[in-house]
Amino acid sequence: MIIQLDSKESDLFIKLVYNLIIVPLVYFSISIISLFSKKLRRSIEVRSGISKTLSKNRINLNPYSVTVLFHCSSMGEYKQILPIVKKLNDSKQTEYNIVLSLYSPSAYEHIDKNNPMFSLITYTPFDFYIETKRFINTINPDIVLISKHDVWPNFLWELKKRSVPVFLINGLFADDTKMDKWYAKFFFRSIFSNLTGIITISEKQKQRFLSVFPYPDKIHVSGDTRYDAVIYEAESSLGIDYFESLAGNDHIFIAGSSWPADEKHIINCWVDLKKKFRNAVLILVPHEIGADHIYKIESMCQEKDLGYLAFTDMTGKEKLNEYDVLIIDKIGLLTKIYRYGKIAYVGGGFSRNGLHSVLEPAVYGLPVVFGPNLDKSPEAQEMNILNCGMIFNDDRELYNIVSSLWSDKKLYEKVSEISSGYIRDHSGATNKILKTIEENTRKNNSEKGNSITEKELEDILNRESNKEKQK
Repeated sequence: MIIQLDSKESDLFIKLVYNLIIVPLVYFSISIISLFSKKLRRSIEVRSGISKTLSKNRINLNPYSVTVLFHCSSMGEYKQILPIVKKLNDSKQTEYNIVLSLYSPSAYEHIDKNNPMFSLITYTPFDFYIETKRFINTINPDIVLISKHDVWPNFLWELKKRSVPVFLINGLFADDTKMDKWYAKFFFRSIFSNLTGIITISEKQKQRFLSVFPYPDKIHVSGDTRYDAVIYEAESSLGIDYFESLAGNDHIFIAGSSWPADEKHIINCWVDLKKKFRNAVLILVPHEIGADHIYKIESMCQEKDLGYLAFTDMTGKEKLNEYDVLIIDKIGLLTKIYRYGKIAYVGGGFSRNGLHSVLEPAVYGLPVVFGPNLDKSPEAQEMNILNCGMIFNDDRELYNIVSSLWSDKKLYEKVSEISSGYIRDHSGATNKILKTIEENTRKNNSEKGNSITEKELEDILNRESNKEKQK
């Protein structure tokens, strides 16, 4: 005999299973694994005082402003929301409290806590019912935007109960996800029903979401804010004083986020390139900057008789153009360094880790080269078709690509223009996302019998928000 559950009963069933079985089991497992994992142990420790810290810092939130809560899992998702945050901060019609919640301790520790674009930056609590309710009570958001994929059931249920609009932006249905499996569809369909809207990066992604959540009126396509994000980063970030002396050198090769498999090809190739382009400088920015790895890179340079200098050894007095290789042994500098390059190598194409961001160098008009593993990078695949992203398989192919670009000025300029044009042509998702949010928030209010103008809606939201915060 099969028991049929209606929508409310199935939602209740999922809530009970999630809170009484899944959450305790997952937390117990994490607690055990954390005994052997410093990263997980850190993730538990930093959340121990969230409530007290939030209550103390809530004074930074203006009770007369609209509070927008952005939730991001890690640094990548954080960078994607920056153009949207900037757009809201630049608004002359409405004042916003911009609150950022982060799940990753690594992301939280590396971002600027004094960034004036944010009123409050906090960790996201574990998805326990009581902790989540306390978190939302303290922040009291008027709207919530979740970046990419990090949806938490109790978080969504509590927001739905309070009629707070919640949008998944830059929505990504990853190829390796289990959401579309028969045993998971039931669960995720229920969870997604608590979202006001899902705003995806492409039509393909929309179709994938529809396979789990078959409600096309709630799924929208905006494009990807990563393109807006790299433009924002290029326009807003400052250069690095140490590297200004390289600005006039037309033969700067940036190898970004390299892995050992990449570095072997790069160093071998660089020996031959230096014979043809004597003023060429390789700026090597490895993905891992541990002392052992940096030592191995330095040893390879010594074996090939290449003069090198590590960033942490720079005093500012060195003539960087006189070195063959500059090794960046400090995190957080790569996107700033790309501005000094003429060609970029993006690492990960020779490993299972997948290719790193090809958009970061492309925004500066750099031709981009990479290894053959492009499965996880549709952008690299598109750039390869456009001939501004080039695949190589061995040292000789890498040499030929770089040599041909540096030997033919017209060819280089053509490829450079295609590269920067690729970024421009895919930008604009920020405005589309904000427009979609505005239209769907207004639509939801209209369906509830509150058919009002945009300005009236904004005024009502402001007044209601102020009343709640003053209670």
